[in-house]
Amino acid sequence: MARFRTSLRRPAALPRRPLARLGLALAAAAGLVMAGPGAAHASQTIDVPAPATTVVSLTARFHGAVVPQPYDPDPAAYYGPRRCLLKYHEYQATEGCGGFLLSTVLHDVRRTPGYLAGLGSTDYRFHARADTARTFRCVRPDGGFDHKDDVVVRTRATELAPVYFYAESGYILSRHREYPAEEFGPQFYLNFPAEKIDCPAGTAPSQFGLKVTNLTVAIDDDNVFGHTAWVYPGPLYA
Repeated sequence: MARFRTSLRRPAALPRRPLARLGLALAAAAGLVMAGPGAAHASQTIDVPAPATTVVSLTARFHGAVVPQPYDPDPAAYYGPRRCLLKYHEYQATEGCGGFLLSTVLHDVRRTPGYLAGLGSTDYRFHARADTARTFRCVRPDGGFDHKDDVVVRTRATELAPVYFYAESGYILSRHREYPAEEFGPQFYLNFPAEKIDCPAGTAPSQFGLKVTNLTVAIDDDNVFGHTAWVYPGPLYA
């Protein structure tokens, strides 16, 4: 039997009030491109209709996914193929630990009563979270493996990190007002911490895949966006 390891990393609270969680989404085209040894980059775009609390809908792009193969992270490294640490003003998944990017666009923000009234948001920042599952395999030198040695590391409601100020509600509103022909949305990323994967002698760990579910982007705003969560149940794969 495969071994399952569950890691529950609870994020900081999202909105302060109960969210209107309407998990409706339409999956669009998905692709997988190999980008050299040790990294598989997947891209998928999803559309989430406006929840009942707002007229604003959301398009999200799951991209920049890194699935380290082989998996040999260095939790203290800022450089190299095993690195897990991000340098200053770097917002992405690292080669050693892996992760993904989430870029979003909000639609019809200019139709909201608060925007038309020129109001600002009462919540400083959008938040995002997701459940994740990473499958690790113990690979022999000939490339073979035994499923019984698989390790699945799961996280629940993992908080995605904001990309600089691009998740701030005030910035997003100002961009909508400055560029009336364009639409904008918050940007996020997740760089996983290093995991210790124990494999039998003669084999080495390699991350076989990444699964993301219950992807949620949320804000707790009285003026423009409402107390709202855009939810995509998934799954998304890399």
